[in-house]
Amino acid sequence: MSIDESTPQEAPPKGLGVNALERGLRLLMALRKDEGQKLSELARTTQLDKATASRLLRSLMRYSFAVKDAEERYRLGPATAVLEATGDTAQGIAAVVQPVIDRIARESGETAGFFVRHGDLRLCVAVAAGHRAVGHTLKVGDVLTTERGAGGRVLRQYEGGRPAGNPDVVQTSLGERDPELAAVAAPVFDARGKLLGALSLSGTSTRYSSPEYLQSMQARIASAAREIESLFLSPK
Repeated sequence: MSIDESTPQEAPPKGLGVNALERGLRLLMALRKDEGQKLSELARTTQLDKATASRLLRSLMRYSFAVKDAEERYRLGPATAVLEATGDTAQGIAAVVQPVIDRIARESGETAGFFVRHGDLRLCVAVAAGHRAVGHTLKVGDVLTTERGAGGRVLRQYEGGRPAGNPDVVQTSLGERDPELAAVAAPVFDARGKLLGALSLSGTSTRYSSPEYLQSMQARIASAAREIESLFLSPK
């Protein structure tokens, strides 16, 4: 089974959903990137009671729209990059890659994701869940290291653009970030050879440890990456 730390929440009483959304948006707009704020400051700024502000902050943190440091100060989280991106950046890329991601997740049964560089981290901007009984749970807005994992290695190794010649660019990780997780990833370049992001298929180390299965995933991710690149070459 897929493991997700989030737990189902009861549906709010009829008529309260919009009010909760408005409070959450007020709180999100009050957060800042540069310096954090204490819960009491945010509650005062947004005119929310501390219990309500704390509950909404937990929801924002769950989806990486807010983070809390060791001094209990809150600031905007990395998932806001998805909202900030426009045009040909992360949001536009996500819209283009999503149909391909949906298909390869459906055909392979593994979780498909697309990552872009976000500072020293990688940000998931598009995802499709696999249908295996045990698999990798990933959400849009999740941030992972670039120091470990196939997707992180793609973003590090090809940040300078498309390499000369025709090398094998598919990267593989078996248990690098978590002993139970494995992935294959390939870079996606635009028509000028600029790196757009990393396309990945992730699942369990048990499945990916099979040489035949791993080769099939590597071939699938390489083919999907080429398909996405062809979409960026197509006339708009």
